[in-house]
Amino acid sequence: MSTSSQHRTARSHRASRHRTALWKDSWRAIATNGKRFAAIVVICAVGIMMLCGLNSVSRDIRGGLDDFFDRTSMHDIAIVSTLGFDDDDIAALRDVAGVDKAAGVRAQNVTTKVDGRQASATVTALNDVGVDRPYLAEGRLPDAGHEIAVTRQYLDDSGRKVGDAIEFASESSDASGTNAAADAGANDMFADGEYIIVGVVIDPNDIVNPTGPLALVSGAKTVYPLFVDGDAVTGDTPYTSAVITVDGAAALNTYDDDYLAKVADVQSAIETMQDGQERHRTDAVKAEALKQAMKPIDEQKRKVDAMPDMLPMKAVAEHKIADAEAKVREKIDGMDDAKWIIRDRSAVTSYEDVKTQSEMISRLGTMFPVLFLVIALLVSLTAMARMVEEDRQLIGTYKALGYRRGETMLKYLVYSLAACLLGGVIGDILGMVGLPFVFTRRMLTRLYVLPEYPMIVDWRLAVGGVLLFVVIITGAAMATCAGSLRLAPAELMRPKAPKAGRTIMLQRVGIVWNHLSFLGKVTARNLFRYKSRALMVIVGVLGCTALMTAGFGIGNSALTLMPRQYSEIVRYDVMAVTAADDHDDAQRNLDDNADVASSLPLQVGSVTLAAADGSADSAGDAKLTAQIMVVPDGESIADYIDLHTADGQSIALDGAGSDDSGSDSGVQAVVTANAAKKLGLTDGSKVNVTDMMADSVDVRVAAVAQYYTGNVVFMTQNAYEKAFDADIAPNADLIKVKGDADGQIRFADDLAEQDEYLSVMSSAKQQRDFAKSFATFFVMIGFIVAMAAILAIVVLYTLASTNISERARELATIKVLGFRRGEVHGYVNKEMLLLSAIGIAVGLPGGRALLGFLVSKLDLPGMNIVPNVQWFCYAAAAVLALLFTLLVGAATNRSLDRIDMVAALKSPE
Repeated sequence: MSTSSQHRTARSHRASRHRTALWKDSWRAIATNGKRFAAIVVICAVGIMMLCGLNSVSRDIRGGLDDFFDRTSMHDIAIVSTLGFDDDDIAALRDVAGVDKAAGVRAQNVTTKVDGRQASATVTALNDVGVDRPYLAEGRLPDAGHEIAVTRQYLDDSGRKVGDAIEFASESSDASGTNAAADAGANDMFADGEYIIVGVVIDPNDIVNPTGPLALVSGAKTVYPLFVDGDAVTGDTPYTSAVITVDGAAALNTYDDDYLAKVADVQSAIETMQDGQERHRTDAVKAEALKQAMKPIDEQKRKVDAMPDMLPMKAVAEHKIADAEAKVREKIDGMDDAKWIIRDRSAVTSYEDVKTQSEMISRLGTMFPVLFLVIALLVSLTAMARMVEEDRQLIGTYKALGYRRGETMLKYLVYSLAACLLGGVIGDILGMVGLPFVFTRRMLTRLYVLPEYPMIVDWRLAVGGVLLFVVIITGAAMATCAGSLRLAPAELMRPKAPKAGRTIMLQRVGIVWNHLSFLGKVTARNLFRYKSRALMVIVGVLGCTALMTAGFGIGNSALTLMPRQYSEIVRYDVMAVTAADDHDDAQRNLDDNADVASSLPLQVGSVTLAAADGSADSAGDAKLTAQIMVVPDGESIADYIDLHTADGQSIALDGAGSDDSGSDSGVQAVVTANAAKKLGLTDGSKVNVTDMMADSVDVRVAAVAQYYTGNVVFMTQNAYEKAFDADIAPNADLIKVKGDADGQIRFADDLAEQDEYLSVMSSAKQQRDFAKSFATFFVMIGFIVAMAAILAIVVLYTLASTNISERARELATIKVLGFRRGEVHGYVNKEMLLLSAIGIAVGLPGGRALLGFLVSKLDLPGMNIVPNVQWFCYAAAAVLALLFTLLVGAATNRSLDRIDMVAALKSPE
């Protein structure tokens, strides 16, 4: 072998041994610097858990609803007609390009007894193609004429069980907003008699948990869904609605753009044939109505034809018959034409609620990891800087021996990369499995009654989150190491010169400095000496305190929604709703009731709100369901509902009627704050109001009223009648009841047992039930506090340990000088406590600002959460932050006790 070959072989062996030594040194560094390694692992794990977990929860919610809709063949498009549908309409819809299935639905509003009280329900006959098929939770679906399926809520409220019998009676349509199309000519749509409960189902059109906060906030009356077999339908009654599924839509996620585009295409195709089918249905209904109306007239004609021609009374009879026929034809011609209202799934409240919830969680899943990424950067910079500082001599030795830059940096690259990857794996597992489990099982089940949620794993997010932290933290490690590698080996092999002492700012304030003790002056000088570490402590505690303040503030703001609603705004004790025809009798009974202090009759109904075309602050195509309250002329709502703006200015409803001054302001209404926020409405904006008869008008927003729970539109009788060209029909009362809260609840219960009342809502009971249902926010508070605790402990422990490591010689010196154990602890811990106090002081108002930001992102349906942080929220956050500091101090005191004075004071030369 040649000499050059031998040299190359020797160099190769040396390089191999060097690489092996470097790798061993790299892995050894993890064991010898385990606490710093663990700190980076924990921060990475938590940050990635929140990034992946919250986004996974968002996808799981949407995926759960999408799977549920697929199982139940939930309609993609639903159509309601003011004159119903016949088989020809359904056949025409089936022929539209892109339609998979189309079915006619027969449904009717009814009343039934629930625990001895009158209650509202909707009976729906199962259609023959299985669209909108209820999800079977127990038993079976009805397959005979007198069988019925009910919801779990109905069984719980009524005390009945599978196998029991129930009865129901038709509920007449009224101005309260019940579906007139569902009742038109349908008083005998379903056979009379008892129906046997054969199954327990979930209605795909309403998955909101009836005992959860969303249901309580809405304030809507309870309407129980009931399902019967098609054999229960009597006669040839028209379909009340049509439901349609789109070909290929079930394979797509119901919230994805491609799904929405596919449904929109079919909806456009339906709209092209809409006019023809509306004309067809109008002609058919008018022809049938004319036929029925002409039967007695035709009978009279036959009798008159049989009379002798010479009788004078024959001519008179023929004239009367002609007049009657003309009036009938005039009346028939004056009937409203059929009008279709075509809606996609966005009209389903649950669909929009889930969309809103998932978007909110996704926003939080982006915001929180950013905070932890910043903290991870600070922790890793501190940890790696100290690690490099401790290895100065080793790095100098490597450089002197000729190691290349990359070989020297390998140790720190492996260290930081291993921490990121380990933290990433832990974070992915917790985020993809643990966090979704907690949120879906503990939170979402309080909101929705979906049978299950899929576990959707997005590997792109899982890997991308890890890579993000890898780039940031390894980049910080490389940047720290690169600074030392720029120095000469000789300089690196000598200890770093301590920072020169300088006059600090506090020394210039004699009145303070002169009154400090010796140790106080030392503490002050140390704080100014190590500015970067002091800043990191402050930032860490600030973040911890701000998170906890925001967490407690969210809970307090949410839990005070109902109390604020019923102390600041709602002054009535009971709202009682009847059918319009029963209201007069109910009103007389209230007037004679000794427990009633006063009552206000009004019309209550349901409407759909949307920003009107051309509104300057339009929120796109957003729509929401709201309650409308119409106050009769001559009555004042002020004693029952305190309408005022967010800044406390009173709103006079009398001034929000119709404007007859000739300006274009037209009809006006007062809209509550949450609806205004969702639709982008302000004073002077126009809002589109559509009632249940599909009559739609644009009204101007006279004012936006503060309101914490629910969406409401207030109008005067004059404004309503001008807008909808219809007389109001009072169907409800706002009632003030004598006595305490228990008495008010008893009064409401007694009222609910009377047959004329469709729903009775007690303000006192609403408040009690709402507080019980808000476990959702307690989970959120616990989660935020836990994250804040991890943040504080990791940051404080890392910085405290680094502080002790850097100042080992100094601390050994004061031990030699005779400082007792407690004095040494106080010497170090006092600095940490002072820095923590500064962080807490800044973090409390910072938390209030963070709460305002979070609340702006929390988009809970029907809730207008206004930040409300009471003193005990601040106190709890401050005490916990201080407690974390003390716990970390107690943990690091053991490190102080273990300092080897001899080893620390030895010269590194």
